[in-house]
Amino acid sequence: MRHSALAKAAAVLIGCVFLAAGCKSGSKKESQPAAVSATNPAIVEVQRGKDSAFTISLQVDPAQPRFGRKTRFDVKITDSSGAPVNNAQAHVSLVMALMDMGKNEFDLKPSGDGTYQGTGEFTMAGEWEVVTTASAGGKAGKYTFNIKVVE
Repeated sequence: MRHSALAKAAAVLIGCVFLAAGCKSGSKKESQPAAVSATNPAIVEVQRGKDSAFTISLQVDPAQPRFGRKTRFDVKITDSSGAPVNNAQAHVSLVMALMDMGKNEFDLKPSGDGTYQGTGEFTMAGEWEVVTTASAGGKAGKYTFNIKVVE
């Protein structure tokens, strides 16, 4: 029993380290490391490199998502000058890279200052990709964040 609790604690710790290590894009440019949000230390922010029309950052709450439970996704979209992009169409797809889990996607709603919010649910523990897409003013951006989901 004790080994099981230790294994679960280690899995959570590894998941937190994996999430805080950063994110990955389809490009070869370096992504920026994650940082704990100053306003809410329970939210980990991951921001991508500037290799398309927008810079897209992601916050998930809880910071360590659990399968079968609601997760809030806050996506901030800024342009090349760092200004918030308002009136964008923003979308999230949750994809399990190693297994076809079917469609699991949703649109995000604007909440002001270039931030868009939505709620989704991971259907299984493991490695997931949070694919974020945004379009505004004839420009488009896409970025994939890697997230470890635990039981």
